[in-house]
Amino acid sequence: MWRRLRYWLRIAERERLLREEMDVHLAMLADEFQEDGMSRKDAEAAARRQFGSGIRFGEDSRQMWIARWAGDLAQDVLYAGRSLRRQPGLAVVAALSSGLGIAACALIFGVANHALLRTLPVEEPSCAVSLYGKNIVRGKSGQSLSYPDVEDLREARSLRGIAIFSLTPGTVAAAGDPQRYWGMVVSANYFDVARPGFTIGRGFDSATDDRPGGAPVVVLSYSLWQARFAGDRQLVGKPAVINGRKMTVIGVTKPGFRGTEAMLYADFWVPLSQEQAMGGFSANKHDRGSQWLMATARLQDGVSLAEASAEVEGIGLRLSSAYPETNKDRRFDLQVAGRVNPGARVMLGVFFLMLLIVAGLVHLTSCANVANMLLARSSARRREIATRLAIGAGRGRLVRQLLTESVLLALPGGLLGYVLAHWGVATLSLAQLPFSAPIDLTLALDTRAMLFAAILSVATGVVFGLAPALSATKMSLVGGLKEEAEWFGKSRRFTLRNALVVAQVAVCTVLLVCSGLFLRSVSAAYRIDLGFERNNLLLASFDPSLHGYTPPMAEALVDRIVASVEALPGVRSVALGSTVPLNLEGTQNAFEPETEDGGEGARAHAEIYSVSHGYFDTLGIRFLQGEDFPRGAPSEDIVIVNRTLAGRAFAGGNALGRYLRYQGRRLRIAAVVADSKSRTIGEDARNCLYFPIAREMRGSTMSGMTLLVRTAGEPLAFAATVREQIRRIDQAVAVFQVRSMEQQVERALTMARLTAWLFGLAGAIGVVIAAAGLTGVIGFSVARRTKEIGIRMALGARPGLVLLSILREGLLLTSLGAAAGLALAAALARMAAGFLYGISSTDSLTFIAAPLLLLSIALSACYLPARRAAQLDPLRALRHE
Repeated sequence: MWRRLRYWLRIAERERLLREEMDVHLAMLADEFQEDGMSRKDAEAAARRQFGSGIRFGEDSRQMWIARWAGDLAQDVLYAGRSLRRQPGLAVVAALSSGLGIAACALIFGVANHALLRTLPVEEPSCAVSLYGKNIVRGKSGQSLSYPDVEDLREARSLRGIAIFSLTPGTVAAAGDPQRYWGMVVSANYFDVARPGFTIGRGFDSATDDRPGGAPVVVLSYSLWQARFAGDRQLVGKPAVINGRKMTVIGVTKPGFRGTEAMLYADFWVPLSQEQAMGGFSANKHDRGSQWLMATARLQDGVSLAEASAEVEGIGLRLSSAYPETNKDRRFDLQVAGRVNPGARVMLGVFFLMLLIVAGLVHLTSCANVANMLLARSSARRREIATRLAIGAGRGRLVRQLLTESVLLALPGGLLGYVLAHWGVATLSLAQLPFSAPIDLTLALDTRAMLFAAILSVATGVVFGLAPALSATKMSLVGGLKEEAEWFGKSRRFTLRNALVVAQVAVCTVLLVCSGLFLRSVSAAYRIDLGFERNNLLLASFDPSLHGYTPPMAEALVDRIVASVEALPGVRSVALGSTVPLNLEGTQNAFEPETEDGGEGARAHAEIYSVSHGYFDTLGIRFLQGEDFPRGAPSEDIVIVNRTLAGRAFAGGNALGRYLRYQGRRLRIAAVVADSKSRTIGEDARNCLYFPIAREMRGSTMSGMTLLVRTAGEPLAFAATVREQIRRIDQAVAVFQVRSMEQQVERALTMARLTAWLFGLAGAIGVVIAAAGLTGVIGFSVARRTKEIGIRMALGARPGLVLLSILREGLLLTSLGAAAGLALAAALARMAAGFLYGISSTDSLTFIAAPLLLLSIALSACYLPARRAAQLDPLRALRHE
């Protein structure tokens, strides 16, 4: 090893000594031949013939000093660097082309890695697990747990310490206006199980911090500590006002930790003993059917995830037999902590697979373009490669040299791709979804994503440099040394370059069709009838229950707020709702319609809304039968339904005055309203039940309640005024999620617009790359056929016919690629059918427009080299060789 290291340190001296030694051997042989009667000149020539290739002897000698592959690699890298330095344009174009493809793949891998493979920033993250409920009949996992279920799960010997937690909103009053944040009520052992580490302070102590009636305490996240408390390192032991109550801060977690569930975050944690202060669920704590908890645990030393999963599966089987009313068909699922909830993993998996296919297609197109450039470059180096083969270089050695050059071309592309992916991830992190729950979309590329980009760049260089390398080293030595052009019959073969262009065009067709489908889908989504009027409508949310308001006090508060906002100039109407349309967090419960003879009809489910008087008029939802809830405190025994529910639950749809049963109550239908979108824009009409808003005053909800303000002008211009009116009534009430209904619709279309943007960008990149590849192929074809074209024009061929023949070649390649791409696009579009709004996955306009657009672009790309060919001077063309 030391000898090999010394070789690298003294390489110049070694090379000098090697040359001197070979010169000595040549001189000795020449002397021997001269003694046999040869002249000195003839003796030296005979000595060189007998000695053989000095290059080969040099390589054999170097192999004795150091591993041959290392020496070859060093030489190849140095030679490739010098070679590419003489062609900076090729290096730049190849880096840009491969960088775009690598960026697309690295971006999707980075997002999927963060969502599905993320490691928690805690001690021994491999031992941290999350517990979920699952329904074995529906095949759904990721469900919450009941408190009694968790107590039974504590019997599992394979787990050490099960901590429970539940999301809860809370208003934090610190510097500036009170703001709503998301926290968790947790068991006292939560931080002992999670082990996130602390910047200052500590976690909870079950003996002192989680006793009913004890002094309230809180642990803050690092981000909340920085944002609202200016990173005060003396904060431990001081109070923080949360939901109007002073809670003693006992610790601040380390940066990066915001909970054990991926994409859900918390900014503070309080013990379960404080759940009532946080609007918790203590009334349901011992109800096995009330599933409101999430849980995390740690594996015992030496226990695998599979072993622990088998044990909790057995506990679930035992409970399903012991409690069939609540646990029938119910089991428990164990997953690595820090990953996306299993219930959302399938949908995310399909989405990521679709995006990964798109990214792969972009990368395939860019790599095909790089391969085409390498093929053109190797054709221009025919004489060089033939010379090296003629003097004894092996084909394998030359292939390695050419592969080194292609890898060296791809590495800058990998670096560029990683930078672009990092920018793309930062852009995606700005996306907003129509959730009031704390969905964390903050993404980052970690070491794993960087390693992926590096491996992909090397693989790109090897895989797509191999074909040009093999093609370049497989030639006739005589023809290569003469640098003969391939023309006449040979030029008409369907070459590898042509095949690569066809592949580029096919991929580009797929990207254009998919981007067209999604762009038309987004356009169609804006034309879908939502069932309400989206213009001039302001939304502002607040939650009186977070500030200690009792139901009567909350009713008085909202009455004052509504009256105050209604009195503002430019406000046409004001109403309240428990939630608003196009919110993915709607509540769904079961009901039974009452038959004409007083019996119960078939059980069904409906979306549940709690609304005030004027809600339907403010939103612009029409009344079909009956009237609105009366002002004040309407009877809680009445309900309003939508047309879909009336038609499905009651024969003929005449539901006015009929009854239904809901949670043990008999409710009279006071009105029927038109259908409107509930959760998503693309959904079919759902059953909807509307209750008086008074029922919502009885406790905290995840989303609070939303003030709907119909304005005469731009709604966001009223935002500051509405917020100020609420603060005048009670300055402690936090107002959050202030937005217009137009913004709510935009958020509902976030995924559709994001997908359309990604496909559109991929399609644009594909078109540019395919056009560049097609131009290069036709230009190369024209250059290699210069003499042929000159002969034809000298024999009387008209320029127009030459132009047409060149264009025909380009259009033939484009047509072949477009036909293959359309077939592939039709198959891929079926996967995307569930993500499209208002159009079919086989939309004829898109499938016709995409290839026509591509053909027109191809015609433009082929025209310039074809025109140059048609304008050739025959005499100059004949002298081309």
